[in-house]
Amino acid sequence: MKSIAITYTPHITKTIAALAAVTIIAMFLYGFFLLEAVANTAKRASAEHSVATLTSQISQLEAQYLTQTRDLTLEQAQALGYQVPKDVTTVFAVAPSQALGYNSH
Repeated sequence: MKSIAITYTPHITKTIAALAAVTIIAMFLYGFFLLEAVANTAKRASAEHSVATLTSQISQLEAQYLTQTRDLTLEQAQALGYQVPKDVTTVFAVAPSQALGYNSH
């Protein structure tokens, strides 16, 4: 019995040191990934708030745009330098499954 214990004692201390090192590394990585998950959750919440704010601002700008285009007259547009187009062309889709194209025949 003593010879077996003496034979494996150097390996046991190295094994315990290796397991301790692996445990410490695993605990460090667990803490690191846990903090990263919390940080990403906070960033996502901040991004959602930013998206909500930007959506509100876009809605306000769209409302202003629609109000201003409703109030715009042809005389005001001409005073700003806009001109009435001389020739207007309408393009139609041939079939719903096909893309718009130009046929020259």
